[in-house]
Amino acid sequence: MSEKLPAIVAEILIDQRPDHVWAVMTSQESVANWLGCMRYEKRVGAVFYMQQDREKAARDDISGATHCEILALEEPTLFKFSWFVPGFPATQVSVRLSAHGDGARVVLEHDGWDQFEPDAIKAIRDMLDGGWRSFVLPNLKRAAEA
Repeated sequence: MSEKLPAIVAEILIDQRPDHVWAVMTSQESVANWLGCMRYEKRVGAVFYMQQDREKAARDDISGATHCEILALEEPTLFKFSWFVPGFPATQVSVRLSAHGDGARVVLEHDGWDQFEPDAIKAIRDMLDGGWRSFVLPNLKRAAEA
């Protein structure tokens, strides 16, 4: 058996006050822009979707989408949601916000990979690692600094 896969941990510094970053990070108007999700509602227990197929997303079609349920909204420090495909165990994404000088530090942790056989999930985990680092967190920075 292979060694269990570690959590994805990525961070970014944003040149805005933490309260402003929190508003961008969690408001119904801006989450779709930086996170790329569908049907987001700002409330614990709400389910939103990550649809990779752009045509389906344009039609608001959630078939084949990743499901996400909001687990915590602890203003102004923690936005946490599950990440799963129906029929498979859920992983968790925590986005933590803290002050950093005159700006904010955002740390994203995507964990729960230890419940999967590493050889079966490594490619998906590595793809998500790249997406969080090169797409999602930079999008949050652009949206918050705009």
